[in-house]
Amino acid sequence: MIYRVLTRKTPYKTKSRSGRPRVTDIRSDRQIQRMASSQKMSVREITGASRLQISNNTVHRRIIESGYMIHAKMASRFPLSKLHISKRLQWARNHMSYGDKWTAILFSDERKWNLDGPDGNIKYWLDLRKEPRRFFSRQNGGGSVMVWASFSFNGQVGLAFLDGRQNSPKYIETLENHLMSFAENIGERNW
Repeated sequence: MIYRVLTRKTPYKTKSRSGRPRVTDIRSDRQIQRMASSQKMSVREITGASRLQISNNTVHRRIIESGYMIHAKMASRFPLSKLHISKRLQWARNHMSYGDKWTAILFSDERKWNLDGPDGNIKYWLDLRKEPRRFFSRQNGGGSVMVWASFSFNGQVGLAFLDGRQNSPKYIETLENHLMSFAENIGERNW
């Protein structure tokens, strides 16, 4: 064995990679990574958009091989702009000295609680070299429970669980069934 190594005319080389050869080249790898980085596309969408005959697993591997892409959950952000925030703050400051007028004011609102996680539970390919993307919170989606409540200076209404979509006729029904009896306890009719 030593004699063969010493008398060999060509030097030893590393063995060629075993297994199936790569389907993609460097250029197509970069194209896949660019699509994942710049657009909100899933692996399946990137596979369909690329003109290569490759599998979803191959696309997933090429994205991970970049070293700067991870599959992350998109964080939610507050949907108010700076203008909205300043206008709400100004309204609150204007009404701080409202005094006894607050006794004749009712606040009501509804909120949807999702049974299968929050709306907009979006996963995407996060490019670690860029700022993370965010999404707006939405109020529609899968299985959920809609809850309505009201409060005033004199107290609060218990939670009302609402059925179906809250369109105009349904909302009027909600107010008639839950708000009217509470509002009559305020004392004044001008509320």
